[in-house]
Amino acid sequence: MTYDDHDHWLDDDPGPLVRPFAVTRGRAGRNLHELDMITLVVAVHSATDTASLDREYEEILRMCQGRPVSIAEIAAHLNLLLAAVKVLVSDLIAAGYLIYRSPTTTFDNPDLGLLQAVLDGIRNA
Repeated sequence: MTYDDHDHWLDDDPGPLVRPFAVTRGRAGRNLHELDMITLVVAVHSATDTASLDREYEEILRMCQGRPVSIAEIAAHLNLLLAAVKVLVSDLIAAGYLIYRSPTTTFDNPDLGLLQAVLDGIRNA
């Protein structure tokens, strides 16, 4: 078997090189401040105050400077699982770097008239 310079045994994009449990140091789903995928977080400290933090924490804080960002957006940007991002964001909330606002839950029954109008609109399209 010979090796040709045009043959590549490595993929162009190998995907994430660090497993999600390594990023969170093996921690999962406990004490996550009731974070949802649409929970919005915003930084309360400047990104320059983060010199001692890991790369993922710094990147989250950079994304959240000056505007609220959802957990789903952070996960997509970092190419990490939602569960891992929830752990990282929860750490930053506990340390006072981020504040958050989870969506309000409503227990009201849906408006049947509105649902019927949507269904009729879909059928007519």
